[in-house]
Amino acid sequence: MSFHTNVRQMIEIYGSEVTIQRNEKVTKSKAFIQPLRYKTGVYNDKTVALGGFTDGRYYLYIGQADNEFSRTDNAIISCNGKKYVVHTSETFEFLDKVLYVWAVLAPYKEQRRDDYETD
Repeated sequence: MSFHTNVRQMIEIYGSEVTIQRNEKVTKSKAFIQPLRYKTGVYNDKTVALGGFTDGRYYLYIGQADNEFSRTDNAIISCNGKKYVVHTSETFEFLDKVLYVWAVLAPYKEQRRDDYETD
């Protein structure tokens, strides 16, 4: 069994169920999502995303190699009743083959009409 197969199986067995929504396309998969707690504060700013906006908290996502993200797909990831948007992502390669996808996620908040209105 190859190292790539072992990593894939570990994510499949121990990862949480996630739903990845890219516009009309919905994909079910497994991944690990955990809070990022950087002492450096690299990811502590508030960021506006196309699908919604975030409150400054970030999470690490590690998922299957076949679920890559791009800035233009506006993916929304659902896991355990919570929704996230992709802040940044990359693939991790080993022996010239993608081993897994990692991403920094931010909580998703749907925009409401009153978010745009002023008093």
